[in-house]
Amino acid sequence: MIKTHSRSRHKRAQALAEMAVMVPFLVIGMMGMLDLGRAFYYQISLTNAVREAARYGAQPYYTGLSPACNAIPPATSPGASCPVPGDQNIKDRLAQELSGTGFVVDPTKIQILPDQGTRVSNCGTSGSCQYALKVTATYQFTFITPIIGDLIGNPLTLKTSSLFRTEY
Repeated sequence: MIKTHSRSRHKRAQALAEMAVMVPFLVIGMMGMLDLGRAFYYQISLTNAVREAARYGAQPYYTGLSPACNAIPPATSPGASCPVPGDQNIKDRLAQELSGTGFVVDPTKIQILPDQGTRVSNCGTSGSCQYALKVTATYQFTFITPIIGDLIGNPLTLKTSSLFRTEY
């Protein structure tokens, strides 16, 4: 009695067992790399949006002949003829830059320094006010892959800021 196929059967069974052990690790590794790629994409998108919002906030909002600002407080907005953009306008610009990226930053997680009232009272109609305007945004990124989230921290806090000199 001669056994001709026993060696090849053992090799196939061994390869199948090794594959069954390795596939979960390969899948988790690939999903983890995709998750990290998503995190980098969100960080880059957030940085770009914050930079654009700070640039928008540093430029004169109104360039007409007679700029005038509403007193803050009591007004909630500097008004349409004020050269100083309001905080809500800057936040709206940030949200506009993030449209189409797949995520939205909570408006309460956006910080603008100095605040709108200080900007209006110091630079409302002077025409030559130059100081630093800082916009900061924070986003809580949640990983899909459980192991990567456990290793890095879930949720991952993405925080970025941008500093521009105003041109009012």
